[in-house]
Amino acid sequence: MNKRFIKRLVAALLIIVMFVPCTYITSDYVYGEQNSDLQNANDKKNEIESKLEETRKTISDLQQKTSDAQSYIAQLDAKMAEVDASLDELATQIEQLEIEIEETSQKLEAAEADASQQYDAMKMRIQFMYEHNDETYLALLVNSSSMGEMLNRAEYITKISQYDRDMLQKYNDTVSYIAIAKAQLDKDHEDLVAAQASLEDQRAALTLLEETKVAELNSLKSMVSQQESYKAALEADKLAQERLIEQIEAEIRNKEQNGSSNVSYNGGKFKWPTVSTRITSEYGDTEGRTSPHGGIDIGALKRGVAGDPIYAAYDGEVVLSTYSSWGGNYIMINHGGGLYTRYLHCSSLLVKAGTYVTKGQKIALMGTTGDSTGVHLHFDVRYNGKVVNPWNYLSR
Repeated sequence: MNKRFIKRLVAALLIIVMFVPCTYITSDYVYGEQNSDLQNANDKKNEIESKLEETRKTISDLQQKTSDAQSYIAQLDAKMAEVDASLDELATQIEQLEIEIEETSQKLEAAEADASQQYDAMKMRIQFMYEHNDETYLALLVNSSSMGEMLNRAEYITKISQYDRDMLQKYNDTVSYIAIAKAQLDKDHEDLVAAQASLEDQRAALTLLEETKVAELNSLKSMVSQQESYKAALEADKLAQERLIEQIEAEIRNKEQNGSSNVSYNGGKFKWPTVSTRITSEYGDTEGRTSPHGGIDIGALKRGVAGDPIYAAYDGEVVLSTYSSWGGNYIMINHGGGLYTRYLHCSSLLVKAGTYVTKGQKIALMGTTGDSTGVHLHFDVRYNGKVVNPWNYLSR
């Protein structure tokens, strides 16, 4: 009986020993309500940060389009000023030409009237001389008192005939010149009117284009204003979320101080979180950034190739294992005393929130998810709710 009792007692003790570690770990890595609140708050914050980034990009694009539209409208205004100046110049030229055409037309009418009178008189004299030619010369012979007087009268008649012929030629030349001049003025006037119509069409097109651009500019300004308001609302919401996270972190820290958690940081150096040591962006880097870089970017062993292992830098509890459009797949580990590490842009996550991990344990694989350029790990350290220099804790 004693042997049988001892065997039963030993078996019972073995069973108790087997279950104790599991019970111990389960009770230690769950914070409860605060941990869930922190997860939700961080998810909300990441969502807000993603929307903020999208809003900033939208505002930047709209501002660039607004600037382009304003520049284009200024060019249209300058072009319209040139067209207006050309139209004014053409209007002056057309007005002057119309005056010249009117004057030329009056001269032509007067010349034609004079020529017509001269022509009629000339025809009468020619007809008279033709009809009475013999009588004229006979009268000259009979009525002349001498040969000299007869010759003088004959020369006078010849000069009258030559004068009529000269006046006819002059009439024809004058009428031809005035007609040519008037035709040229009419053509010039027609060309100027056509040019004026073309410029007026250009001005109408420019006016329509400017009106369209002004409407687009006003729409862009309205959109910028709306996006600015949306951005302000997001920033206010982000600030509220950051305060909530700080509050939750403070509650977790209070629980640790009260001894209800086995997570505590003893001041040891962090393990380098990857196999690669190639740094692609240092802590505090501002190149191409709107604010200093809050962590260290570590490139993959083989550039562009995902899948390098990522290790926990120190012992602690995973308080976040989630996805955000900003950080992609990422993990946040609480090491105790308000100290946290974060691992961003992972291709996949190997541990869940609530898991207790040890220094050097593989927790994720390197990738380029979220707002990321190229395969790398963004590693940062938070202390009491603020990002701090990781080099104060790291060792390679």
